[in-house]
Amino acid sequence: MDDVLRKVEELKALVVELEALDRQRVGLGDRLVDLEHFFRTVGCPELSQQALDAFIVTYAGRVFELADGMRA
Repeated sequence: MDDVLRKVEELKALVVELEALDRQRVGLGDRLVDLEHFFRTVGCPELSQQALDAFIVTYAGRVFELADGMRA
């Protein structure tokens, strides 16, 4: 029974850690979107595209990858 209680505590701690990482990830995504918009509005299409690519490939792509893994 002690093993179960330890694992329950481990699960709770892991959930807290994942929630913090999720908030950080959302913040990074917001920053990428802001940078893409800024570069686009000031006429820097290459930098705008770089920010957009980073968002799509690294940020959104990873979210979709995780979602696919959860369905499997």
